[in-house]
Amino acid sequence: MLRSLSTRLSSWPRIHTWQSGLLLTLITAVAVAVIRVTQLPLMPIDETRYLSVAWEMWQHHSFLVPLLNGETYAHKPPLLFWVIQAGWALFGTSDVVARLAVPTVGLLAFPLLAAIQREWPAPQAPGMRWAPPVLLAMTMWFVYMALSMFDILLTTCFLIAVLGWVRYVHRDDRRWVWLAGFGLGLALLAKGPVILIYWLPLTLSMRFWRPEGVTIGARHYWAILPATLLGAAVVLAWAIPAAIDGGPAYAEAIFWGQSAGRVANAFDHARPWYWYLPLLPLLTLPWPTVWLWRRPLATGSLERFALWGCLPPLAILSLVSGKQIHYLMPALPFLAIWVAGQIERHPPRRTWLYRILLLVLAGLMLALPEIAQRFYPLAPLSNATRLLALVPLAFIAWLSLHPRRVVMTLAWPLSLLALLVGLSPALTRYYDVTPIAREIGHQQQQGVPVAYIGDYADQFRFLGRLTHDMAVIDSDEVAAWSADHPQGALIEVLDEVSPAQRDAALFTQPYRGSVLVLMPTARYGLLDR
Repeated sequence: MLRSLSTRLSSWPRIHTWQSGLLLTLITAVAVAVIRVTQLPLMPIDETRYLSVAWEMWQHHSFLVPLLNGETYAHKPPLLFWVIQAGWALFGTSDVVARLAVPTVGLLAFPLLAAIQREWPAPQAPGMRWAPPVLLAMTMWFVYMALSMFDILLTTCFLIAVLGWVRYVHRDDRRWVWLAGFGLGLALLAKGPVILIYWLPLTLSMRFWRPEGVTIGARHYWAILPATLLGAAVVLAWAIPAAIDGGPAYAEAIFWGQSAGRVANAFDHARPWYWYLPLLPLLTLPWPTVWLWRRPLATGSLERFALWGCLPPLAILSLVSGKQIHYLMPALPFLAIWVAGQIERHPPRRTWLYRILLLVLAGLMLALPEIAQRFYPLAPLSNATRLLALVPLAFIAWLSLHPRRVVMTLAWPLSLLALLVGLSPALTRYYDVTPIAREIGHQQQQGVPVAYIGDYADQFRFLGRLTHDMAVIDSDEVAAWSADHPQGALIEVLDEVSPAQRDAALFTQPYRGSVLVLMPTARYGLLDR
């Protein structure tokens, strides 16, 4: 009976065409993004900071110059903040609207990836149906897809440029160079010149990944220049007036700090050159468990294209010192193309490694109350959260009977989603700074000046809808500030506080393993630091 039921279930959904694969991916991605945004908090410090920058720009009608706690913010270009504000302009300034802005744009990455693949004839494009769902299921993509950060946005913009360039190479129509340049300009507006690490190796290597029957001539290489210049023109259309509006210091920061300054400090080797290599199998789970690379590395031009899209950037990023996991994000669509081709040519017949991986995830879910008690003692989880282990266990049973690739593409992201939903009460208790942000807003409305002791990342402004800048002071400035503001309040992050200190404080809450304390100036001496 179970096998009969599984047989009926396995007949849907079947990915016969690239359209069905894309549709399945989009439906799953929308569901995952909506559930994550509604069930999980904004994560400090990055997400809360970026939404606060967008909020402050919105408050001050500062379209050109990003602002952070009353000062210009030159660390990132403005496209992310524009996307968030566009959502507010259309649907209102709610938290959900702000947090869905980036995932909504990120959904475009899947049809763009499918459109890039379709430029290759089907016989030359193994796995064409599978690349979008393979990308969705990668752990790194899943983790970042619902975060209000730059990397999914950057990758989507870059795929616009890649689509334009691939169509130019395939169709020999220079009009597509304009799309490539425009997409490159958007990528530069998303995160700056770092995208050139991906753009230049891919375009300069087109002789090696050109489709069969396509001749690459000098005109193709010359076309790289106008496409790149058009991208530069797009970002300069913002940067020049922003530099004038933001002042000399801001101008120097966006022109030097975002380009030459970063390059000049790029070879300090803060992390070893091989730092990315042991992380790649983890970042691309579950796929290392379902395919085993077999020679040749690439059998067609599409797979060669995919390798040129991910291997040269990986090598370059391995040489520079500033290594972060999310720097690899624009390489993931290319890696998805290559993995999909490998799976198509060598269909997985044994999925025991994948099932073991899901079994480990199920074990974690069964132990969620104990895990929460160990790491989040102030947010105990009920035993009902153990039932979430049924999600990966159901997929294990399904895979045991019918190891179809469509089940593999759904099992991992949906099981990870179940794990996050189970942890959501604990994550909300320890990472959601909305309660204290609203208390700060209430104090400011009552005319109470508030100062933050230490490094402040503006994590309260958006969530508290603050209208005043926060004073930021060092610990040795507390006495002077308190003397000037005897009716004020101070915010500090402490390892722990006593019951007496909690009673004296205006507000306390857990915060990333520590405690956020909002203390009246007159009682600040009660804190043991």
